[in-house]
Amino acid sequence: MTALYAFLPRCRALPALLVALATIVPIAASGAGVSPAPIAVPDAPYRAPYLPSDDNEVLQQVPPASDPAVRQMAILRAELNVSPTSLRVADQLAAAYLGFGRRLGDAHYAGYAEAVIAPWMAAASPPVAALVLQATILQVRHEFDPARKLLQQALAHDPRNVQAWLTLATIDTVQGDYVAAAHACGETRRTRGVGVNIACEANLREYQGRARQGIALLQQIDVDALGQSPETGAWVQGLLAECFERLGDWTSAEAHYRKALAFTPDDNFLLVAYADFLLDRKRPREVLALLAGHTQSDTAFLRLALAQAALKSPDATRYTWIMAARFEALRQRGSYYFGREQARFALQLQHDPKEALTLAEQNWAVQHEPWDARVLLEAARAANQPEAAAPVLAFLSKSKLEDPTIEPLARALQKRLDTKTVAR
Repeated sequence: MTALYAFLPRCRALPALLVALATIVPIAASGAGVSPAPIAVPDAPYRAPYLPSDDNEVLQQVPPASDPAVRQMAILRAELNVSPTSLRVADQLAAAYLGFGRRLGDAHYAGYAEAVIAPWMAAASPPVAALVLQATILQVRHEFDPARKLLQQALAHDPRNVQAWLTLATIDTVQGDYVAAAHACGETRRTRGVGVNIACEANLREYQGRARQGIALLQQIDVDALGQSPETGAWVQGLLAECFERLGDWTSAEAHYRKALAFTPDDNFLLVAYADFLLDRKRPREVLALLAGHTQSDTAFLRLALAQAALKSPDATRYTWIMAARFEALRQRGSYYFGREQARFALQLQHDPKEALTLAEQNWAVQHEPWDARVLLEAARAANQPEAAAPVLAFLSKSKLEDPTIEPLARALQKRLDTKTVAR
């Protein structure tokens, strides 16, 4: 999971990685079962554009108009059409697009949000609300440096803007700058209050080898006092789940994942995090059921492909091919913020450790979350290149991260690296 992935309805620090572009290849309709309708797998690694041969094939799912979030976006869109100069309405609509896109795992909505605020960003001095929204969009795309500059610009005008501080804390945490993240978290105390500050600080402790302290802090939060929105409940429960994972307390971690999903059952980010938990626990069949209705999301579809491979399913080759096509479509669009996912795909489904290591190293240059460390260590081990793990090992030594999967992997690679050094 990623730090501070959700908060109050108008206070979202969105995850940088777990949003996806819609695929150009056919998939099953939502709710049609755990497996897409069979399609032929050509010899080529991908094919685009694709002309369906069957009228029953579903190329893309459109959110139903009955969805309350879709209705709200339609209302705000109509209101903005009537009052195109209203920053208040534009801000609400852009935030709604971002939240809905995070929920679905669809980055198209970040583009919609960007189009909404574009007129204000074109001004000589953009308003703070537009600056923060544009920074969040850039965060989603992993354009962290320009996002940080916009946030600093916003905070120069409004130093009590809680959204800006939370987004800045998220970026700093994702990139492993815990000193800067601690400063941003500290600012939330005077801008929003104790509850937000506690959660922010708890998340940082989890990444610095103090998960027990993080749990103790999170258990102090009165969710009712924070407004009792579903996003708030999911946020706190998701952070607790991750803290318990760091300690290897799988029972407690799963309980909190389930509580988080009870608040927001269709949240792509939470679904994917729980799917990773299940894959690590050797429960791939449960992943198929969990994500059956979420095949539009590339991050969710990768977990489905991993589950099919773990089950040695006859569908595994088809899922792998479709995932390859999706990554190729992203590459053609110039989207490169799925480095972690691509590295896992290369390592676990394409069985190409050298390519996986290259992708993991490129990803590590951008972000330093626990899963980023893990995938690089796994790729270095598989490629028999322990020296490639040195930057991650140094970072882990400094950060003191607790993780029952990463720690033994790091020790084994450090031992191999030391042996190589002595042999020279």
